Amino acid sequence: MGLRAALSKLPDPVKRPLKDALLPTPLPEGEVVPEWHLQAHDRSWHRQGVFWSVMQFLPANTEDDRVVKQLLDLQKHSARLKELDARVFAVMPAEEDYLQELVQRYDLSFLLLTDRGASVSRRFQAAVQLPLRSVMIPTLYLVNPQRKIRASNRGFPSIEAMVRSIEALKQATRAGM
Repeated sequence: MGLRAALSKLPDPVKRPLKDALLPTPLPEGEVVPEWHLQAHDRSWHRQGVFWSVMQFLPANTEDDRVVKQLLDLQKHSARLKELDARVFAVMPAEEDYLQELVQRYDLSFLLLTDRGASVSRRFQAAVQLPLRSVMIPTLYLVNPQRKIRASNRGFPSIEAMVRSIEALKQATRAGM
């Protein structure tokens, strides 16, 4: 049994303080996101623009059912997110060929971005640098058109909740709140 598997079997009251001590805190709501410029699975380049974005940082490990489930959840809601003028970005430390394979295997319609070396992921507090490699920490950010974080969540949160958040925030903006 590996270290990660052993840690995952610990009871939550023991595991939570360990995670809090070892993992970086996600960027807080209201903070402007760091600059980023990443290449997608189709070799096009992308950066944060003047639009809503859902940025899901994931390990490039599709043997983890949670990663596949999150990719499929992003796909399930991608049409509604597009209607809301929101872009979906899944950021993974993998080469374009592997990301292209994922797009084809799961019939994904959103962009998978490669973060070689996890430098962007570390700026988003979604990776930890170990001596020989970076370890991705599944993290999701909802970013508004002014580039401010409106929500940040560790793990694999509901994409439907992100859709509802965008709808509510857009409604509040129209109402002048």
